[in-house]
Amino acid sequence: MRAWQADYLRAAWPSFLVALLVSAAWFALLDPAQWRLHGEFPAWPPQVLYSLGFLLQWAACWGASVLTLWLLGSRPPGSGDVFDDIERD
Repeated sequence: MRAWQADYLRAAWPSFLVALLVSAAWFALLDPAQWRLHGEFPAWPPQVLYSLGFLLQWAACWGASVLTLWLLGSRPPGSGDVFDDIERD
């Protein structure tokens, strides 16, 4: 496995934790069983809506993490990055 792939996979676990907190806060305020789509209640059970909401939030958090890693990794050496001053082992 390439090093950059491992970094992107490592971003999944912190993204999971953030999505867990965001989902808990989001669904504490909003009940999916009360949502209306075109004037009707959803046909899916609330557990499915909770699961889909969590997975979408996890994907959004992971995408933001991967984008950050990609942007930090695409900087050329010596470009004045704050991480250039850190001594490498």
